[in-house]
Amino acid sequence: MGESDWLVLDDAIQPRFLIHHGPTVNKITRETLMMYRVDHWVLKRSDRWPLGYYETLADAQLAAESTLGAPKFLAPVTDPHGQIVTPEEQRERWQAGLDPRTGPT
Repeated sequence: MGESDWLVLDDAIQPRFLIHHGPTVNKITRETLMMYRVDHWVLKRSDRWPLGYYETLADAQLAAESTLGAPKFLAPVTDPHGQIVTPEEQRERWQAGLDPRTGPT
């Protein structure tokens, strides 16, 4: 089967993601499909971890590009009103174009 790989670079010309096109097995149906897997790039293959699986190259590129500029939300923060904002909420606010700490205000 044909396989192809693409590296996604950030602004500093550093590899950030690897898009790999190849066979993928669905864990539930055991069906083998040709899909695009986006991996976080590290030189050692065994240390790479997947960002996701996509049906088209355009979807895989969009996922990698949208992740390039996003900060890593690893810890909860406190908003100006004293409420705790979880990393998941911060990520959702960032993706919606809002301030991760304050949200719509």
